[in-house]
Amino acid sequence: MDEKRKKDLEKRKTDLEDVRKTESRRGRRPIDLDARRKRNELLSEMHKMLLIETEEELIKAMRDAGLRDGSPQFEEVLRIWREYPI
Repeated sequence: MDEKRKKDLEKRKTDLEDVRKTESRRGRRPIDLDARRKRNELLSEMHKMLLIETEEELIKAMRDAGLRDGSPQFEEVLRIWREYPI
């Protein structure tokens, strides 16, 4: 193959890859990095909560993490903690 043909094929391949990448992202929502970071921090805090020894300490830790009493997340963590064997 001559040099010009190789360059043309390489450019074509690069162009096709760019189109493929663009098309694969089409229709998807943009990623909210701040929301993802907050969620990961909350999951990390919840993991730590599962290791707490008393229910009173757990409730205090959940409140400190921003969970409200009676919220679905609050109740779920409490339920899981009660079932989790320490």
